[in-house]
Amino acid sequence: MNNHTISTLSCTSIKEEFTLKNATHYGGANLLLDYTLNKVKLAKMFASFLAVNKRYNAKYTLVDTMTAYVLGNILGSSRIFHMETLENDALLLAKTGLPKLPDYTLYYTDLDRFDDELKTKSLLPVLTGTAAKTLGHRCILDFDSTVETANGSQEGVAIGYNHFKPGRPSYHPLLVFDGLSQTLLNAKLRSGNTGASSDFQTFFAELLSILPRKTNINYMRWDAGFSGEDIYQLAEKYAQKGYVGKIRLYEDLVKHSECFTWRRIEYTNIIIEIKSFNHQAKSWSKPRRIVLVRYRSVDDDSVQLKLSDLDWQTAAFVTNLDWDEEDIWHFYNQRCCQENYIKEMKYGFAIDQIPTDSFYSNYAALLLKGIAYNLVVAFRNQVTTQRFRAMTINRLRRELLLIPGIIIKHARQFILKLDQEYRWQTDYQLMRERLAIL
Repeated sequence: MNNHTISTLSCTSIKEEFTLKNATHYGGANLLLDYTLNKVKLAKMFASFLAVNKRYNAKYTLVDTMTAYVLGNILGSSRIFHMETLENDALLLAKTGLPKLPDYTLYYTDLDRFDDELKTKSLLPVLTGTAAKTLGHRCILDFDSTVETANGSQEGVAIGYNHFKPGRPSYHPLLVFDGLSQTLLNAKLRSGNTGASSDFQTFFAELLSILPRKTNINYMRWDAGFSGEDIYQLAEKYAQKGYVGKIRLYEDLVKHSECFTWRRIEYTNIIIEIKSFNHQAKSWSKPRRIVLVRYRSVDDDSVQLKLSDLDWQTAAFVTNLDWDEEDIWHFYNQRCCQENYIKEMKYGFAIDQIPTDSFYSNYAALLLKGIAYNLVVAFRNQVTTQRFRAMTINRLRRELLLIPGIIIKHARQFILKLDQEYRWQTDYQLMRERLAIL
């Protein structure tokens, strides 16, 4: 029979009173709000570019609602009706100067004002404006697409490729990130039955028109869904140093590759072999360099000798770079970080939650969530200490933004009182100093 010491813990009876005034759940967000509203000047960006109008005597301007919508997304309101919890938050009211944030139903109404392509794309300069805060003089364009599964019959949804929920209607957004700064540079909402590279030329031309002049395109990377002569020609024209794209292994390519010998480059617990050669597909205007990589995990040399062609995992790349084959492979693999950026936008900013029935309203919501994502990336890069820099937005909310606080007024000045037991106070003060000198 086990003997256990009796616990001395007790449950003290505590009476509740809802009498606390000027309280906020988001005390730690004061830094991020200062950065967004005072340094980036998000409201001014919206005022400069939005091509949507409301009545002159509206209680809330479109700039008010769009700014509040972005701030709500940063703070974790992944669905529009979640914005109801922010309406009377003391910190948000003090920072925005509004007596009350808009009722959550107004966000639906104002998103519906983006009812055509011109109005919706007026958000693009704001998207790239927020990205420009961390963009340098060079960038790596990483192209990808994702699936947003619909739960209803929203305008523009269609049945297409959907790995997680086959047969369900969806949207199929096209995205491009900068592989260096992690920022989202452009996004386009499309029906679910479109291919990965559909509208690529229009999308790329749009990107060129909004990319900051100071930023040069050094490299371009994409996966196998973006193969095609038109894409290769764009990359050869605009990627100043080169490109790497994954391509599918088709019959003519496999037959041509058999003329060349594999070269082993590494052996630990993985066998890796590579080869490269020039090849011209039937749809290509000229020959291009192909790099093949195959790899297989093995336990010992005896297993190694028994390998057949079917045992290997093989990847093929098209490129105009003259680097060693292994360097081409490693450079392309760095693009895999983009999958994490998309996960961050899905799990942190809910781009896969479709807010309205209208196609262009949902397109606008995608861009607004991209703006929120870029602001957090820029804040981490420019303001936060190393401790917070690699955190996802969900962890950043827990560790920094969600600090309980009370706003008081003393000597004609607002003071935000935060938890005295907050463990990262030294980092917080350092971030305040960094923000002051931006």
